[in-house]
Amino acid sequence: MILIFGVINQYGVLSHFSSGIQEDLAILGEQCTILPVNDGELAANILNKIDHSQIKFSICMNGSGLDTALTLGKTYALAVDHPLLLLPHLQKYKGYELLCVAKEHTAFANLLNIPAKDFFHAVSSKDITETVVASIDRTDEILFPASYMDLNAAKQALIKLGIFEQIKPALEQVKSINEFLMAIGVLPNGDRPPTTALDEKVYKITCEADRYIRALSRNQVLSDYQDKGVRLSVYGRNVRKYAEEYPEHDYHEEVPYTDLLKKMEKAKYVVHNSPGFLFAFHERLIFPLAKGTPVLFDATEHQKQMLNELPAIYPSTQVFNEYTIRDIEASIKRLRQSHTWIKRLSPLLI
Repeated sequence: MILIFGVINQYGVLSHFSSGIQEDLAILGEQCTILPVNDGELAANILNKIDHSQIKFSICMNGSGLDTALTLGKTYALAVDHPLLLLPHLQKYKGYELLCVAKEHTAFANLLNIPAKDFFHAVSSKDITETVVASIDRTDEILFPASYMDLNAAKQALIKLGIFEQIKPALEQVKSINEFLMAIGVLPNGDRPPTTALDEKVYKITCEADRYIRALSRNQVLSDYQDKGVRLSVYGRNVRKYAEEYPEHDYHEEVPYTDLLKKMEKAKYVVHNSPGFLFAFHERLIFPLAKGTPVLFDATEHQKQMLNELPAIYPSTQVFNEYTIRDIEASIKRLRQSHTWIKRLSPLLI
């Protein structure tokens, strides 16, 4: 028996992850129970009916339910974004291992003495399409799943902390929060050891810096495609707030993740942007590929090292060209071989 402690989440993304993990565990012959996150009484009743001696381990999505899971035996916390964002919660507990979706997230956690290992984003076996949608049956949408991030609000928060002008050069140069942490000396940088402690003040600065970096990067994507004359279909929370500055795109409010996957399957391309992930496979990269749709992503050299095995991830300049079915089929084959929850979970079951 494997337990998953869920968490209330935007669009139902983590719920989809949990269900996919449950489905692939069933293929491995393992029973899995997902505990509801919004009904503590129901979750307690479910736990009371389970023979605790049969629980092999628990997975706590973003650390949810760690207090209970740790009383039941072996426990993993799955951080689906940078552990920095969960740090106050994670540091309350000991005795678990953190599963990280990017290599730099794992390194960050280990430097803070949180036991951690790589556990990249994956898809369930059922999520991988058997038949690629033909070009003639696709929409012309260039789909960009991305919630609104307020760059000015992040900037004002850093000004209020009295630090914006001092760190602005670093903010506009780095590509991720880990690079920012190296720039300010919290993390080692090459041969240079850490020189700055991650105390409460630096933590607050770093969280706002993360928000600024992500917002700046998202704005840049919208700007770049607008400059190219490419009209994006942007889906996400409050995205219409982008319309004044980037009016050449179509903006749609958030949709449930299952509906978004259907749109991905029919789209011509899916645009990806994720500055918080360098050595990683983000779900917005592999889920479109699993549905047979190519992805547009201007990867850094670090990211290219991770992604070169998936040929249907193209630079943004590909938007004016047709993709090849051969690239799609090769990417799907690689996902089946290496990037299902079965592949991620099997080592945990040994």
